[in-house]
Amino acid sequence: MFANLAVTTTRTKIGPCCELLFSSGSTAAVIRSSANACRFYNKDRYSKFDRTFKQIGKAPTPTHGRPTKLKFRTKGSEGIELTNTTMELLYGYSPIKAAIMQGRREIYGLYCQGGFMGDEPRDELKDIINMAKSQLLPIKEVMKSDMTDAVYGANHQGILLKVGRIDATRVRDLGPLVNGRYTLDLTTGVVELEPRRKFPLLVCLDGIQDERNMGSIIRSALFFGADGILLCGKDACRPSPIVSKTSSGAMECLPIYKAAEPPKVLTKARENGWSVVCTTVKEGDLGETNPLHRISNLNSPTILVLGSEGSGVNHAIRNLSDINVHIPARSDIPSYIDSLNVGVAAGVILSALKFVGE
Repeated sequence: MFANLAVTTTRTKIGPCCELLFSSGSTAAVIRSSANACRFYNKDRYSKFDRTFKQIGKAPTPTHGRPTKLKFRTKGSEGIELTNTTMELLYGYSPIKAAIMQGRREIYGLYCQGGFMGDEPRDELKDIINMAKSQLLPIKEVMKSDMTDAVYGANHQGILLKVGRIDATRVRDLGPLVNGRYTLDLTTGVVELEPRRKFPLLVCLDGIQDERNMGSIIRSALFFGADGILLCGKDACRPSPIVSKTSSGAMECLPIYKAAEPPKVLTKARENGWSVVCTTVKEGDLGETNPLHRISNLNSPTILVLGSEGSGVNHAIRNLSDINVHIPARSDIPSYIDSLNVGVAAGVILSALKFVGE
């Protein structure tokens, strides 16, 4: 795998499944396991750098003791090509089927694994191929190794779709509910929408950084009737192929917005009759917090705010909360486990929230 590097690489066996690699003249090293999950380490003190590389596409070079990018060829990657940064690869049956059916993305072509029988019924693959043919999409048969390399070892189920990225649309204002419809003031223009439930429901993700948590939340949001996802926070993850795969394609179906100035957007929303519901832990610093089962049925458009895995909902948004809610534990738990994973918590809360008249 490292034979094509432009530098001399020294390998040192450090275990039955691992080896240590030093590049000539470098102060950094790579530890590679049998699973091809590689990490950069300082050569002198072996202190771990933050970034983890899978199927390494970068290698350490001697620049101030830190690893920098070094391009090299990987075996058999000629079959799949992304020509610009606005393209990406969806993988798995559900995300690809949803992307083709929803038509929200630019679609450039379908890649199928040669001779693939798959871990799903063959009919699933045939359905997708037939859908691609009906839209006159290019279809190319490629090697499994090429597909695996292209998605960094993810479970692609023998099929990839080359698509344009989905970028969250910036929202400036949430309008009131009038005669069963509400408006969103977006940078692309004002749109009028009909809620999926009695009142509009947006799920606001404040600084969610884990793509799999985000995918899980989006899937629950779609299932329980939310009208869209509102992304907040500079460090929040973007709607990526990993998110789409984890959401089982729900990301392709649900509108995704972002707020550049969340407190300003939420303040305007409250003036237009929206309620802000913030999730908390029981012993938080938000003042009064209510157990989920004691929340009364809601009677207004609602924004449900889910905080980041580490710090929760940020203070600027907390101060705008109309209702704080937590999920109570059903038995004694250790003090260091004070809450559920945010992806799990989202499903529990969304399943319990009800509007008047439902």
